[in-house]
Amino acid sequence: MLQLEHKVRAAFQRLLPAYADLKLGVAISGGPDSVALLRALVTLAPAHRLHLTALHVNHGLRPEAGQEQDLVTDLCQQWQIPLSVKELSPPQKQTGIEAWAREERYAFFHTMKTENGLDYIATAHTQDDQAETVLLHILRGSARRGLAGIPPIREGWLMRPVLDCSRREIMTYISKRQLPHATDPSNADVRYTRNRIRHRLLPLLEQEFSPQVRRHLVSLAQTMREEEAWLEELATQACKRVQEKAGVLDALSVLKLQAEPRALRQRILRHWVERQAHNLGVYHLARLAQLSEGKVQGMIQLPGNVHVVREGQRLVLKPQGQDPGEQDLRKIDYTHELKLGHTLGLGESGWSMTVSPAVVWNRGSCSVRCSDLWQAVFDAPSASQGLIVRNYRPGDRVQPLGMRGHKKLHDVFIDAKVLRSLRRGFPVVEVHGEIAWVPGCVRGDVAKITPATRQVFRIRVNPLPGERKLW
Repeated sequence: MLQLEHKVRAAFQRLLPAYADLKLGVAISGGPDSVALLRALVTLAPAHRLHLTALHVNHGLRPEAGQEQDLVTDLCQQWQIPLSVKELSPPQKQTGIEAWAREERYAFFHTMKTENGLDYIATAHTQDDQAETVLLHILRGSARRGLAGIPPIREGWLMRPVLDCSRREIMTYISKRQLPHATDPSNADVRYTRNRIRHRLLPLLEQEFSPQVRRHLVSLAQTMREEEAWLEELATQACKRVQEKAGVLDALSVLKLQAEPRALRQRILRHWVERQAHNLGVYHLARLAQLSEGKVQGMIQLPGNVHVVREGQRLVLKPQGQDPGEQDLRKIDYTHELKLGHTLGLGESGWSMTVSPAVVWNRGSCSVRCSDLWQAVFDAPSASQGLIVRNYRPGDRVQPLGMRGHKKLHDVFIDAKVLRSLRRGFPVVEVHGEIAWVPGCVRGDVAKITPATRQVFRIRVNPLPGERKLW
């Protein structure tokens, strides 16, 4: 038995102590790594009662793809291994093609596992792949989870039996067994980041710093995986302690979260949202942490059409369309006349606006720019007629006080961090068809106080009642 076969058997004994009689799918591309893995498993199968099925995906991305499929077919016939092939038609859009290929490949593996009752599917990731992955994650600024690299077993059914084998050991095995294999020319294309790491950066680090840099990176991944598993268990328990219910929506207590160790908080947030929001990045977790600490306000948009808002001393997770209140607000459409000396209740959105009578303008009694964003002072003669309040409508533009140009209200709301779900019902005060004021956000240039002003009136707004926050 050759060294690679010893290592593969040792990997099975370590990862799956009772691995006899397994139904095992083996991913094979036709490259040296996957060919070596399949051949090693063919050698080990009789003694350990492994029932093998080869899985090949023809992505249709290169002219050589058909030849590689033929090679895999010939090898499986020679070794009497059943083969399942998936032929794909690549998308016309070439951006993100690697991600597309990976998603399609693993979707096929999962389908084969289900349809054929496979216990595991083995892929031929090597020690070199591990080193490259860890270095790639370091360069991207990944957290500990990324530095853990490629796990030996993922999702309970994907396993990597040659993760402890170097590419050099693979090629030695290929040579000794005289195994035919394909060479993917795209692996030499340094336009891809991983190939630049493989062909340029790692050789440079080995030559200039340490010949053992690959082993050091693999060792780092092992340490990070062990610590990651421990921290994840702590975070799982902590998430149960800080989570609560807010009606039908998931909520998390900010006070309880802040009582947990700082090192666990982002992990707790990730555990909390991952059931509904996937593919979270470092940016999303950092923004969630800032929201919980009060450093930012408003809504945090997450992948999967999910958002998180802070309501009082809790964070609330709201999938889009789940909150009936949001849907109602989006349908609001209203226009009302505002009269001096009257209070108007906007039943459509829950707002209330009080307009004072006109009074003599005393320059020392009130600042032109009120510090309270929920009230504004207007020149009475120019604004007492044609004064209305209506809801925001897409395309609205305002000339902010003191500025020459106009600005989209959509951008004003983004700058003010007004929740997207509340924008449609947001009140807009108009004077003669020009936007004069958006409460809490911006004062328009129309009906402004000037040296010629003799009388003024004030509009005061009461925001939405209850715990519902605007930002």
